[in-house]
Amino acid sequence: MRQTIISFAAVYAVVLCTSSCNGGSTSVPAFNSGTATTQYTQIERLARPAVKELFQQFANHDGTNKTAPWQTPLASQTLYQEIGSFTTSVAGRNAAHAATLQAILIPDEIAADLSQPGSAAYLGVETGGATGGKFGGRGLPDDVIDISLGAVFGNTLTALGLVPDDGKQSPCLTTDNVPNKNAQDNVTPAVFPYVGAPH
Repeated sequence: MRQTIISFAAVYAVVLCTSSCNGGSTSVPAFNSGTATTQYTQIERLARPAVKELFQQFANHDGTNKTAPWQTPLASQTLYQEIGSFTTSVAGRNAAHAATLQAILIPDEIAADLSQPGSAAYLGVETGGATGGKFGGRGLPDDVIDISLGAVFGNTLTALGLVPDDGKQSPCLTTDNVPNKNAQDNVTPAVFPYVGAPH
């Protein structure tokens, strides 16, 4: 932690020095201000943790990173195709399981329905509330890795009533075995930074 703070301070000092050496001002172009539009280059795309890393060949990550998650047609996206092929070939699940995962995980963005009451429920919008609520988003206590592994290798989709049981679970692959047993891991404080003290 101390090393991280020192590193951050060093980088900040370099930026501050560079800014000062350039006359003390750093201009940032306006973004959709009506008079100018900033162009940007997308270099990363990571809405849902573990989706790209689990399903996609590493050689295809860069291409996915540079495409928009809502690219149409969705079925032509490499990530969409690899979710299907990984699920049937590597995980050994049936076509219905693969198609359901494709429908839930693509587009690769976290949806939140602000018209719905309640707290965040990971994949809540995509599953019609089957994961605990229709608000969606992602709560701080949501163990998204175990949820993802359970959906691919376990009976999560069947338990949620989304697909019939195909009998092809691999229970030893349904968790990353990182414990979440401390009570503070499941409590979200009401004030920033909204997480418990490190332990």
